[in-house]
Amino acid sequence: MEHINELLNAMSPILAQYGYLALAVSISLEGIGIPMPGQSLMIAASILASRGVMNLPLVMVVSWLACFIGNTCGYLIGYYFEGWLDKKGYISGDKMKKLQVNIQKYGPICLVVSRFIEGMKQFMPLACGIAKMPRHEFLWGNALAATIWVAVFSLLSNVAFSHLHQISTFYTAHPFAVWAASALFFIGLIGLILRRKRSKKRNSTS
Repeated sequence: MEHINELLNAMSPILAQYGYLALAVSISLEGIGIPMPGQSLMIAASILASRGVMNLPLVMVVSWLACFIGNTCGYLIGYYFEGWLDKKGYISGDKMKKLQVNIQKYGPICLVVSRFIEGMKQFMPLACGIAKMPRHEFLWGNALAATIWVAVFSLLSNVAFSHLHQISTFYTAHPFAVWAASALFFIGLIGLILRRKRSKKRNSTS
């Protein structure tokens, strides 16, 4: 609760002054590699929606669109301006090469996983463009990543804060079940994406 109060105290003035525009600008700028408090703003807005201060469906729609559009812009910058970025020294080094190999190997999984890693989520769309990930693959992976991200950090934040006491009681009684269910969900999701990627490779080689 202390952490939640700190988050609300930090983000509420921004939301009070700029509202949904703050969400849209902050989240979309993250997609092109600029560190911004987009996720913190979305969580704060979702909690405020549970108090009737903001509208949850609007918070989710604005956040999803900003995430999808911002990531797509980041991808296009990486795709078309790779030479300029390399000349400036932004994408040189072994780490960048290793990241490109992983993107080519795992595809959209990188987009989904990176949404939950601070620092990586800002850079991944750009890296996908540099790695020349196929556009249709990026678009559906981006849509999936944005949907999961908004569902977890907006919808679940709102539901969790609305039913904080009941959830806290359940988690205290069944912590292992909660973590096991979360792990199974993500393992299943990654397995589904890998299966789809293998199927596409088989179809392209046959």
